[in-house]
Amino acid sequence: MMVAAAIFDGRTMACRPKRASVVLLLLLLLAQHPAWALSDAKAAKIGKEMYDEITASIPVYDGQGLNEYVTGVGQRIVEHSSLPDGQFTFTVLDSPDINAFATPGGYIYINRGLLPYMNSEAQLAAVLAHEVAHVTEDHASRQQRAQIGSNVIAGLLAVLTGSGELGEATAMWGAATVRGYGREMELEADAVGARFLSAAGYSTQAMIDMISQLKDHERFSKQRAAERGKKPVSYHGLFSTHPRNDKRLRELVSRPGPLTGGNTGVVAFRKATEGLPLGQGTSSTSRKEHRYYDTQGRFTLDYPEGWSFQKKDGRIVGEPEDKSALLTLEAAARTRDDPQTFIKKSLGIDFIRKSEPLVVARLKGHSGVVTDQSSGRDTRLAVIYYGYKAHVFKGIPGGDATLEDKHGAAAYDDTFKSIIASFRPWAPRRSGTTPHLHYVKAKSGATYAKLATVLQLGRDGADELRLMNGQYPGGEPESGQWIKIIRLR
Repeated sequence: MMVAAAIFDGRTMACRPKRASVVLLLLLLLAQHPAWALSDAKAAKIGKEMYDEITASIPVYDGQGLNEYVTGVGQRIVEHSSLPDGQFTFTVLDSPDINAFATPGGYIYINRGLLPYMNSEAQLAAVLAHEVAHVTEDHASRQQRAQIGSNVIAGLLAVLTGSGELGEATAMWGAATVRGYGREMELEADAVGARFLSAAGYSTQAMIDMISQLKDHERFSKQRAAERGKKPVSYHGLFSTHPRNDKRLRELVSRPGPLTGGNTGVVAFRKATEGLPLGQGTSSTSRKEHRYYDTQGRFTLDYPEGWSFQKKDGRIVGEPEDKSALLTLEAAARTRDDPQTFIKKSLGIDFIRKSEPLVVARLKGHSGVVTDQSSGRDTRLAVIYYGYKAHVFKGIPGGDATLEDKHGAAAYDDTFKSIIASFRPWAPRRSGTTPHLHYVKAKSGATYAKLATVLQLGRDGADELRLMNGQYPGGEPESGQWIKIIRLR
């Protein structure tokens, strides 16, 4: 309490640099205090809420056998972790993205799109062990404390120096430092995860092999984008903080035991992933009532009964039957600015009432109430970043009421916010044949180029096969070797 009083004391605001340094140091220590950590109960509550949100926007893969297999491997890691009695939930998401991640409360997610680039149960276990380690080492709580600390320091700097720009820059630095888990926490998850992996009887080399696989895929993706004149998409997923030849990583991973040997589980993994669908979503294509599906934009919106949505003149327009309100959605080119700055710079709106950050289905955005430039009417404005686009919502109630009214207009504002909050990425199933993963024994003289031609996999087919089989960029299958192929059916 004495520190807090000193911070806001008028004399302290004009304090000398030495005193400011002492106060900053005290705040840094406070930011790391255990009282600011996530309790087990709070972590479980947050994790469950995030699970509900994540699985509402990304379906759980409906292959029961694969889900049970992944859970079994994950629980084996947990049994040999520092929390053998901890509650962990393992989920395979029906997403083509190549990633895995952990959230508070012991929730571990792995995307279906990552599995084709694994070649053994040991590699699957390595990924799960890394994510379990994020939970056991309380990285979410430590990340939270770092963010709180940086925000507090940023605010104090603005007061002490009179420079809002310095405070804002510090906040940005803090956010950048703790985005994801950061390199130090990722290395710690590797080291601790390798210990769990070894204790469970797997080779720790599997973790290094998995990282190599992902780096090959990243290299291939950048090369393909360059050849086609497209902007490469930066990879920010699993193991992205590691350079390709990471000596420190190899040293940390090798500490629990020898890199070679141990259980690989190649046969078990092959059986579990045989027939795995590849590419976009595989879940049921049945459409939900009162939901708008945008195939081109690859997203959905939920709306209340009595409303309808349709595309008009390049924008999506929603309104109730009595035309008493209007909600529009347009997509604009996304900039490098954050959503709030996008509103000011790209939309030319300087003043936003009820301005607040927005997170929808893990997508960043910003929302508030503005005055429509053409009509002069109160407008609920929201911007959500999705892919390369900034999705701009504008909700205008009918009549002469403002959105701050306690009655009709305010009710419409709640409807606008509800529809905006329902925005979800959506991967429509492609018509025609669907690619699936299959295993075959390579015949004498087989090459990936020949296989790609026979299987009609297109210009990148040979490299795709090499990537999935861990033989990129120039490897070829040996006679009798089990290899993955892609079949259309």
